[in-house]
Amino acid sequence: MGTEEAFAAALAEHEGGRFAAAEAGYRAVLAREPGHPQANNNLAVLLRRARRWEEAAFCLRTAVAGWPEDAGVRCNLACTLGDQGHVAEAMAAIRVALALNPEAPGSWFNAGNLLKSAQNRESAKAAYRRAIRLNPDMGEALSNLGDTQREDGALTQAVDSYLAAIRARPDLPQPFVNLGEALKDQGRITEAIGILQKGLEHHPDMALMRSNLLFALHYSAWVPPEVIARAHTHWNERHARPLYDGAKRFANDRDPDRRLRVGYVSPDFCHHACASFIEPLLREHDRGAVEVLCYATARRRDDMTLRMETLAAGWRSLADLDDAAAAALVEQDRVDVLVDLAGHTAGGRPLLFARRPAPVQVTWLGYPDTTGMPVVDCRLTDAIADPPGETDGWHAERLVRLPRCFLAFQPPAGAGPVGEPPALANGFVTFGSFNGRAKVTPEVVRVWSALLTRVPSARLLLKSVGFEDAGVRSAIRHDFARRGVRPERIELLTPTESVADHLRAYDRLDVALDPFPYNGTTTTCEALWMGVPVVTLAGRHHVARVGASLLAGCGLEELICRDEAGYVEAAAALAADLARLSRLRRGMRARLEGSALLDHRGFAWSVEEAYRAMWHGWTSRTRP
Repeated sequence: MGTEEAFAAALAEHEGGRFAAAEAGYRAVLAREPGHPQANNNLAVLLRRARRWEEAAFCLRTAVAGWPEDAGVRCNLACTLGDQGHVAEAMAAIRVALALNPEAPGSWFNAGNLLKSAQNRESAKAAYRRAIRLNPDMGEALSNLGDTQREDGALTQAVDSYLAAIRARPDLPQPFVNLGEALKDQGRITEAIGILQKGLEHHPDMALMRSNLLFALHYSAWVPPEVIARAHTHWNERHARPLYDGAKRFANDRDPDRRLRVGYVSPDFCHHACASFIEPLLREHDRGAVEVLCYATARRRDDMTLRMETLAAGWRSLADLDDAAAAALVEQDRVDVLVDLAGHTAGGRPLLFARRPAPVQVTWLGYPDTTGMPVVDCRLTDAIADPPGETDGWHAERLVRLPRCFLAFQPPAGAGPVGEPPALANGFVTFGSFNGRAKVTPEVVRVWSALLTRVPSARLLLKSVGFEDAGVRSAIRHDFARRGVRPERIELLTPTESVADHLRAYDRLDVALDPFPYNGTTTTCEALWMGVPVVTLAGRHHVARVGASLLAGCGLEELICRDEAGYVEAAAALAADLARLSRLRRGMRARLEGSALLDHRGFAWSVEEAYRAMWHGWTSRTRP
């Protein structure tokens, strides 16, 4: 068989989806003719698919040398260089590809992706629009255009782009995922749930889409915990259970009292809402009892990342590893206790845990519910967030209740002093919430409207991503107007650039209102640190009881309400007692500093005790 016949045979294997045979065929061609441009290009496509970036880039450079006038090969090289993070070199390659063929929609699409990764969103949007003009049915470009619009806060435009992508390419899963997220960001939870369910009809094996659906269910007051629990069980049966046969043997030393290797898996080792709870635990771990390893699932790095790196004995990036390879790395590291910090949220890697790469697996913090996987042994919580006997049955894991609050909070640096209640200067009370728009459900609007009716002089200040969009602002004002609240009583703030500016916005709040059924977490802690009391409504489910746990942790049980009427009454009572507001505000930081929320070492000790008990349980059940 000649070289071209061998290449044609390998190409047929490739087109038939027989990738191992195709790779072998291309390599056979290259053994005869190392510079064969088509074989190098096609082998690179397979290598890139397997995340073997360096080998792919080598093949593509060879292909470019032999086929310098081909725009497609240069475009593939640009994508591969982008995969490696070599953005400048990738942009140079895509410019040459566009110069060779400026009418290629795929090249404009890839240029948009590179520009987006370089945070040049305006140029990325222009590139996507050029691709769409050249190919109006290019669903990938429409979907990615929607992503850039969503990142800019233009949610109405993003929704339109995602809908256009679905119309053009209903076979693509990503537009369904992204549309669900954009609708959630707009507060259209029922529609978000519906579009994700529709997407799963087309793509039933897409674990990410089903994870997004699980997360979205928590925002709805109409989906009871029992139903959410069944949905998690279904996720496990469909996506996780087939990955583990229960027969794994571990090489870990089974000494029950030795120092434990604890691995934390998270996309949030950076400036993120979860970081203010991760950092104090990493910092206060007893290095004599615990060796800390961190597994970062996201590429994002900032000064918080650099600080956390110094707190870990080992730091691994999983961003370029698939779940099987990531699990193999964890097992190779002989981690004793592997802790999931993200669950079914963005950047989470539940299918890594599904493979059970560590003897003991735990979930905590980032996701307010079960993973759905019995292969995860325990979930850290407390008796207020998960009352004993009430929530255990909704979990695949065993609930391990820490003796105090299930969280410890790191106050933000540079917060500045706490001021007096703004009502003293304004002559009216300002209620408010800085939680995401998705948490301000119709039920929340109804109750907050009742509160504003009860306190007719009060104002409401809301701050969230999404309020950059005129449609979102108009919709929420309309929701309140339908309940009799005039638009001028509602002020909407967009996100601020700096943490300091964000925190100073709390100076404008007298009373913070916790949303329900999805309570705030970081927002509640920040409000308290800035001296603002928070009123919460405790529900049945963990997601609706986090506020109760945080307030109980700092001795503010009187602000934990059992029903909507009590919630309105508690907030109205605070508004009517400015002296009480002043006392609370002046004493709030001292209250927090003496509370479980800021007892970082005590919290770390309780977590270490929990890990040790889990480890003893595993060693007592196993034999060498």
